[in-house]
Amino acid sequence: ISLGLVGSEMCIRDRDSMKWFSARRAKKILDDGASQVDEQQLEDTLAERQKILDKVVQSRRLAPYLNQASILFQLLQDYVRGNYREIPWWTLGAVATALTYILIPLDAIPDAIPVAGFIDDVAVLKLCLELVSKDLDSYRRFRDARDSIEEPVRGADDGKPQA
Repeated sequence: ISLGLVGSEMCIRDRDSMKWFSARRAKKILDDGASQVDEQQLEDTLAERQKILDKVVQSRRLAPYLNQASILFQLLQDYVRGNYREIPWWTLGAVATALTYILIPLDAIPDAIPVAGFIDDVAVLKLCLELVSKDLDSYRRFRDARDSIEEPVRGADDGKPQA
């Protein structure tokens, strides 16, 4: 997948299928979705986690984004559980929109179209990752700090007498 200009519009192109999907269109999908998302939709997105991740794994176009999709789900989960609230609402909405967009079979480019079907899904997910990258970096730092606190300290007193 690469970026290019078609007329005056920046587009995302898939090398194999030569199909174009507008980055402006992907941004509109994210903006529209983010403006409509509420707490229930965040929970609904989390409820669809396995279906979405299965679809990511099964698509050769989406599979390279498995780790990023997993982190996006962790972000939503930590937000819903109240563990991480230092995040703009637009970011949460864009993440939920990008993830649920993967499940929509009849989106801008229907998933059933061979080779080209997941181009728009990748474009929306990739643009989302780019647009929320700073917020995602902050979340990763939070998660890494939390995980380092929760891990047992090596060499800590295990309650056994010292020799």
